[in-house]
Amino acid sequence: MTAAIRSPDSPRSRAARKPEKGSANRKVTSIARARQAKTGPVLPNYSPADEEAIARPSASVLKVLPARQQPLWLRSLLQAQRASSVVAVMLLGGALSLYGLTVYGEQRWSQDYQKLETLRLQEQQLSAASEVLKHQLAKEAQNPETGLAAQKPGNTIFLQPAPETRSPLATPNSEPALKNRVGVQTPLGY
Repeated sequence: MTAAIRSPDSPRSRAARKPEKGSANRKVTSIARARQAKTGPVLPNYSPADEEAIARPSASVLKVLPARQQPLWLRSLLQAQRASSVVAVMLLGGALSLYGLTVYGEQRWSQDYQKLETLRLQEQQLSAASEVLKHQLAKEAQNPETGLAAQKPGNTIFLQPAPETRSPLATPNSEPALKNRVGVQTPLGY
């Protein structure tokens, strides 16, 4: 079904308009007729202004009903719902926090592990470079043109030990305790 909208400037009014004889076979129907077909006929003496006039006096006579007390079981269910909502929000927040900390921890661990692997690689490279340098120095030491001489026991230099001085922080009671021990000898290097 097709509906047509009539302009408000139309010279013919709705009341003066008569249905045409071939209107049952027409493909275009006015919106007013389509609405009338869906909702039924319009009542003859209906006026929205009359309805507002009737509704106004009754609006001033509204009575406020007292607040109805809810039953105990309903109040307890509402409180349980509020409590469970709070618990659910807290659990959700905790779960999101834990998830964030886990992801952050794994990310930091990955970064630190990459640093560790880089340091291990650099350590290996440094050890290899040190060994190559030692080998090169040993080869140069064997070359007579460098002026290096082989180590001989006669060329050894001995140094006299410095005189022992007592520090003011040392306690005088510690030395006699060491001398009184019998059978225990302390090596000179300690």
